Amino acid sequence: MTWLAYALTTVVLWTGCSFLGAIAMRSVNAAQATLLFGVATVVVGLAGLAVSGGAAAWSASALGVAAISVTCGAAGMITFYLALGSGKASSVVPVIGVYPALVAILAAALLSQSLTLTQAVGVAPAVLGVVLVGSGG
Repeated sequence: MTWLAYALTTVVLWTGCSFLGAIAMRSVNAAQATLLFGVATVVVGLAGLAVSGGAAAWSASALGVAAISVTCGAAGMITFYLALGSGKASSVVPVIGVYPALVAILAAALLSQSLTLTQAVGVAPAVLGVVLVGSGG
């Protein structure tokens, strides 16, 4: 599969996660939902290792960065579920959805990854959309 196919598959899966998470928050709390997410992540991660043939070399520095990354992700999951529990999915998810634009800005600024003019122009409406959705809800 190409990067675009993987990215679009991620969109579909994360749409399911967000939509079903909004339904789940009617009956569970944010900590329970985050714990279930963590268990599912372990199961899917182990399946991924099994399918990919196991472990490649794991350097200490790469594991350190990965540990910080997944800690951010886990903390983000609990705040995501807290937001879904106290707000409307129709407002929460679009606001959270600005993070790819922020990643693009950080990647351009700190990782020497360039943005095309088209990509840069696309970031502005994404950020403006969050402002509009956030101020209306």
